[in-house]
Amino acid sequence: MERVPFGDQYQNGQAVAERLSQKKPVALIENDGVLVCGTSVLDAFDRLEVLETTVEAIVNSRPLGNVVPMSDEVIAELTAAFSIQ
Repeated sequence: MERVPFGDQYQNGQAVAERLSQKKPVALIENDGVLVCGTSVLDAFDRLEVLETTVEAIVNSRPLGNVVPMSDEVIAELTAAFSIQ
C-alpha cells in the first residue's frame, strides 16, 4: 500500500494519482484517510470494505500480541488459490 504524506492530496494531486495502479489500488493518506480505486464503483467499494475489515481485525487483535505477517510461501499459495494477479 502506498503512503502519501498529509497535504500531498491538496497540493500535488497528479503525483498522488500516479502512485496508484492496478497492482496498488490503495493509498494511505497519512493523518487523513485512504484513497481506493477500482475498475468500477463496486470494485472500489469492495476493496475499501476489505481494507476496513482487515484493519478492524488487526486493531481488535492487539490484546493478543504482535501481528505476525504471513510468509511469502503462504501468500503465493493464497494468490494461486484465488487467481490473484
